[in-house]
Amino acid sequence: MAFNEVVRLKGDDHQYQLSSELKLFTLSDLGFTKTRNGNFEFKRSLDPNSPYLKKSIKLKVMIKQDLKSFKLSVVDGSELKEVDIFSTDKYENERTQFDFLMDNFILRKVFIKS
Repeated sequence: MAFNEVVRLKGDDHQYQLSSELKLFTLSDLGFTKTRNGNFEFKRSLDPNSPYLKKSIKLKVMIKQDLKSFKLSVVDGSELKEVDIFSTDKYENERTQFDFLMDNFILRKVFIKS
């Protein structure tokens, strides 16, 4: 998946873009780690019962080092296949966790939701 300025997840009604007010220290405060390439990565389980299960659905965010573009995906436990958590009620708990994390990112001026 390529870096984009605006991302809409499959099945989601909203699209997200990086905030112009984004600061580096905010990323580290929120749990982003710096990769070898200098990009910033965030991975978090969306399982509300146990965030430590290896097979749980995960939110993956990768922000390019210039803070202009990013990748956003919801993936399965292997982190290879994207999962649509919005189309069925099967993933209602994961959707709630996703909304909580994204609302926190929006509050901290990492993303803008439109």
